[in-house]
Amino acid sequence: MSDSLPVPGTVQQLELDPTSHLNPNTARNDIVLIPRPSSHPDDPLNWSRSRKMLNTTFQMAWCFFAAAIISGLSSSYLLISEDTGISVADLSTGNGLMYLFMGWGTLLTQNLGQDYGRRPILIVGMLGSALMQIWSAYIQSVGEWYANRILLGIFVSPQEALIELCIADVQFAHDRGFHMGIYNWTLWCGAFLSPIAGGFVAESLGWRWIQYILAIIGLCFTVATFFGFEETMFFRQVNIKDPIVCAPKTTSIEYGSPEMTGDLSCDDKKHDGLEVTPVIAETHGLKTYTQKLKVWGLRHPEQPFNFLRSILLSFRLVSFPTTIFSGLLVGSVLAWYNVLGGSLAEVLGGAPYNFTTEQIGLTYFASVIGVSIGCYFSGWLSDILAIRLATRRQGIKEPEDRLWMFVIALVAHPLGCILYGVGASHHIPWIGVVIGMAFICVTLPMGSGLAITYIIDSQKELAGESIVTVILIRNTIGFAFAYAVNPMITNMGLQNTFILIAVLGMILWSGCLLWIKIGKAARRSISKSYWNLVEVHGLTAH
Repeated sequence: MSDSLPVPGTVQQLELDPTSHLNPNTARNDIVLIPRPSSHPDDPLNWSRSRKMLNTTFQMAWCFFAAAIISGLSSSYLLISEDTGISVADLSTGNGLMYLFMGWGTLLTQNLGQDYGRRPILIVGMLGSALMQIWSAYIQSVGEWYANRILLGIFVSPQEALIELCIADVQFAHDRGFHMGIYNWTLWCGAFLSPIAGGFVAESLGWRWIQYILAIIGLCFTVATFFGFEETMFFRQVNIKDPIVCAPKTTSIEYGSPEMTGDLSCDDKKHDGLEVTPVIAETHGLKTYTQKLKVWGLRHPEQPFNFLRSILLSFRLVSFPTTIFSGLLVGSVLAWYNVLGGSLAEVLGGAPYNFTTEQIGLTYFASVIGVSIGCYFSGWLSDILAIRLATRRQGIKEPEDRLWMFVIALVAHPLGCILYGVGASHHIPWIGVVIGMAFICVTLPMGSGLAITYIIDSQKELAGESIVTVILIRNTIGFAFAYAVNPMITNMGLQNTFILIAVLGMILWSGCLLWIKIGKAARRSISKSYWNLVEVHGLTAH
């Protein structure tokens, strides 16, 4: 029975020219748009390039500021401990709780976002995060700190899953890797750059001013999100049987009046060198700016309400091998990040390096360089690789195609661990330790970007719930490592800890090669259960 069902994630990405084998230089291979856009001009897939760019800018800025809010205090824990009497260990435990509830909070924010819209969740999330910053500036007890971090984790949880869903709302599958790369860059750069600024603010104005400044930024961006971020949730009642062969193109067309402009799914012109086939659009009215500001009534009347069922579905998806693979891959990189962050002050602040707080903060620039390189490999370059491999396969694209980028991480991860952990244990020059830090950071956005893009490509009809499940696995693993990092280094020593991490990382990254071989068989094995879930939940295959 399952053999006759479509394999989730296997799609016709290119419509190949049948004469391509005769003259490859003149062959024309058309991009197949996945998901298939409707004819409505307000369908996010049909937005103009400038409209998409504005929306993407707000998505990325939300993610950057959320990452800055949760990381801004990390360079000032000693000052906070001296002032409040809360130990550094308790501050770190609170941080671990925050990461844990960032994951589990997606059960609430992601499913509310799928039923009621992305806009209200992002607005409330940023507002709540700003208010948590103000509260944290006046905390005097461990219990208050834990409560503050738990609530902050819930408020910023949309950065864990909802932003990825917004990307999938607006971007086609063949562009998704590039935008996931940008998303990962803003996420990791926000986490790495905010401690640098926070250290200087704390030294000059006191640690509470970190919170005040972040709160002001959060409140201002809440207002900006309300007036500038457009809702991306769109319910389209289409079911692909024959692929639509075209590429998005901005076109002026009448929708009720000569002044209205919109975007057809495709037109008869070329886009990025590709011929496209025209589609006849229905007549629709464009939303006014005032209508775009709504934060309620965003759900289509025929869109199924799945809040409680979606929460249960997120747990149901844990049994899918594709979800387990993605969760382990993205969870491992969060674990390495927690170990790196938990050891940096000890490594560079102690002998023989004896770095000051500001100098330790400045080393995060190496992390930014590493993250930027990793985003390039897992983002734009993975898009190119996926299209080229699809060309060799008569236009058929498999989600596993992007995983070939694991080769970069397989080299960078152990090299970084040896330079950073083993090198510091043997007191190599500080520049070698910092370069090792950069190599480790190359792999961070690669793991998260490849894993999330893979699960969206593999289970696109259940993308929202699948991302939640992956994030639950990831943040549970990350919390465990955040809790265990200091005991690990104390009991095993810095050198043995990073040798262990190097070996574990190589095993996990090598698993990508195995998954490239068996991934399609794994997806085929769940096809019956997968399509049953899609039907039961009233979701549209698009």
